[in-house]
Amino acid sequence: MDGKISVEDKNKYINEIACEFKKYGFILNDNELTIQSDIRSIQSKLAHITNNFKYSDKVKKYFANSLEEINPLKISPRLELLERGKSNSLKRQIFNYAKSFWSVPVSVGFGRRMEYILWDDNTNKVIGIFGLCDPVIGLGVRDNFIGWNKEQKKERLYNMLTAYILGAVPPYNQILGAKLVALSAISKQIVTDFHERYSGNKTIISKKNKPPYLVAIDTMGAFGKSAIYTRLKGWKFIGYTKGHSHIHLTSNGIYEILIEIIKKYGNKSVLSKYKYGEGPNYKLRVVSEGLKILGLSKNKLTLHSIKRGYYFASLADNWKDFLLLKTNTPLLNVNSLEEQFNYWKQRWLPKRIKNL
Repeated sequence: MDGKISVEDKNKYINEIACEFKKYGFILNDNELTIQSDIRSIQSKLAHITNNFKYSDKVKKYFANSLEEINPLKISPRLELLERGKSNSLKRQIFNYAKSFWSVPVSVGFGRRMEYILWDDNTNKVIGIFGLCDPVIGLGVRDNFIGWNKEQKKERLYNMLTAYILGAVPPYNQILGAKLVALSAISKQIVTDFHERYSGNKTIISKKNKPPYLVAIDTMGAFGKSAIYTRLKGWKFIGYTKGHSHIHLTSNGIYEILIEIIKKYGNKSVLSKYKYGEGPNYKLRVVSEGLKILGLSKNKLTLHSIKRGYYFASLADNWKDFLLLKTNTPLLNVNSLEEQFNYWKQRWLPKRIKNL
């Protein structure tokens, strides 16, 4: 630590943070955060920062402009897992450009990441995208649903992933394409890709000495419940989060202010990048350290009261026994992408086409 922050500097930084909050509809007053704007308006403003990706026509050509460009009855879906470590590849640019259609701020995820583009091979256009990452360690609604203890969660949280982004892009969103994306996210290819990516030379035990099985995927709706997962086979609504998040602290100028404070007065080790198994993700560690220096409460300022619907999808018949350490062999039970597509085509597409 370089030195103790002065009262004058502390007040200056708190005022700067309060001004940033005010831009997005939050009021910071005496260590309390209140919402002074419409939730969707707040999310839209934050999304303008986090999702603002602009690319050339070579990227945009992979996105249809209208329903006239596609034939809903001839959709031919294909999943593509993005390669790791190629941040400026064409496929990565396509994935990032797709984020610009989201009206809510999109996290980049943390820890392990598996990111997919769902293509329509009939048109060579993007239907939608989804990204999977390490689950947050502390999530009450999930932990109560599973019923595991600290030891069980430490051992088996590795065998879950969270969809931090999931949805369809125009015009596929007009024909309930987001439901098809959600179904593809729990298809057999995902389980296979997880095993191959994280098993360590495709052996039965992973590099981290953990079984390389993916047995569940979860996600959260942006505004309470999400229409994407309503009545959708394979996805189950569990309940609501308590309204804790760091997105309103890390997707705008506040995060840069906190980094500056830590570099001057704090423990710089928290600025190191997150690695699986080291506790909360690194952004939350930065927030915690920066707020602590200012004498502000992390628990109060990450509680924005925007409750999100929590959804859970099991990929094994005995998922609960596996997560509770009652068995080491999950009975995986997942449909192929073709089976998921046929279900979507029969159950969801006809009504939407009829209403167009």
